[in-house]
Amino acid sequence: MDVNKSVLCGVLGCVVLLMNGCATNSVFSAYPSQVVDIKQQVAVGEFTAARKVLEKKSQGSDKLLYLMERGRIAQISGDIESSIADFEQVLAEFEAKEAAAKITASGAAGAAGALLLNENAIPYEGESYERIFVHTFQALNFLQQRNLEAAGVEVRRANLEQQLALRENEAEVNKAEARDEEARKAAMIEGQNRDYKQKFSSLNELASKVKNSFQNAYSFYISGLIYEMRGEYNDAYIDYKKALEIYPSNRYLRDDVVRLAKRLGMETDLAQLTTSPAKKQLNPPSAEEGKLVVLYEQGYVPEKKEVNILIDLRGVPNNMVFPTYVNNQPPRRPLVIGLSGARLGETETIVEPTAMAAKALEERLMGMIVRQGLRVLARERMKDKQMESVFGMLAGLGQMLLNRADLRSWLMLPAEVQILHSAAAQGEQTLTLKDGIHSSEVTVDIRPGRVTVVHVIAAGGRLHTRAITI
Repeated sequence: MDVNKSVLCGVLGCVVLLMNGCATNSVFSAYPSQVVDIKQQVAVGEFTAARKVLEKKSQGSDKLLYLMERGRIAQISGDIESSIADFEQVLAEFEAKEAAAKITASGAAGAAGALLLNENAIPYEGESYERIFVHTFQALNFLQQRNLEAAGVEVRRANLEQQLALRENEAEVNKAEARDEEARKAAMIEGQNRDYKQKFSSLNELASKVKNSFQNAYSFYISGLIYEMRGEYNDAYIDYKKALEIYPSNRYLRDDVVRLAKRLGMETDLAQLTTSPAKKQLNPPSAEEGKLVVLYEQGYVPEKKEVNILIDLRGVPNNMVFPTYVNNQPPRRPLVIGLSGARLGETETIVEPTAMAAKALEERLMGMIVRQGLRVLARERMKDKQMESVFGMLAGLGQMLLNRADLRSWLMLPAEVQILHSAAAQGEQTLTLKDGIHSSEVTVDIRPGRVTVVHVIAAGGRLHTRAITI
């Protein structure tokens, strides 16, 4: 079989695969539009219905994505066992994709489909920041079950994922030759459009808030909290410090690091921490008091949007479509906390998943530019006489397939996460929570020398709250 016929067979095979999977991937229906109704169901408390919709979708090539959404919905609703089961499937899927990372027949077909048709043809593989959040949410699930051993396993896995992502990032930076070649190709393409960078200014503004897309101060904070509950103070101190290095403006993080530095006799660290600018240190719990920790996960990460760029390739103007983020997020709202009528304080930001998602996209953008250009050139080559009739068949799929940006991402993630901790008098008390729009009350049982964790999720127009003392 000659080369042209081989290419034709491969392309037609990809088309058949796409048609068969159209109900369970984002080739024909942009992913954000699929989640709109699901978010509305969550807003009115129809969690079971939302999960059933996702159950039907979680059998196809994008199953990883739908399972992440389903696990998060179960967590919001308080169905911890279902959330654990869903996230276990997610993590198994991540591992399976890693094992299948080598080139296979199906992988080659997916790559060919992406080159000639659309990147939505590739099964969703997830981002490092999403995987780290899965481990973090799973740790919180186990914490709700008072299973500190399982929670400890998950935070260690989350920490390992961040270490691996950092090493991979450093390795990519060191691949100068490959990076320079990709940059050259990207520069050649973007040079055809002077307004190119301006169209991604909003994306770059969001991405500039974080150093990279995977270092997660919230994950390290949860890790430190769990280690401290287990009496593993050295490990807790290490992870609190890592969290503070990532998000140094959070006074609650600084307070935990200072407190444990005193306990562990870390005089050098303590001297540096107490001489640097900081707000007044919070008082640690006395022997008759307990520690109250509030974890506040607010809203949803934004959806990716399409941006169109007209670029000239070989004298032919081509409309290229890319994903981006628009920086139109509402102002952050702290959660004001009251305990038995007295104001304790308000939460402070510890991680911004919106910025992490933007950074992840920014890091991939150069490769997207190159692939989009190659995709256009490959389609042009198909228009020779031997392939003209088949190209006409493919043209029937039209711009819907060829010019659709990949807008997939985990949309039930919070837009922002904030924390608060405070010493609290022992006894059963009423905790009040207000974010300027919604309010809620929850009964907490404060015990001397123990930690009470209140997990608050602002989603669907209300505050979903659960408290546990360990």
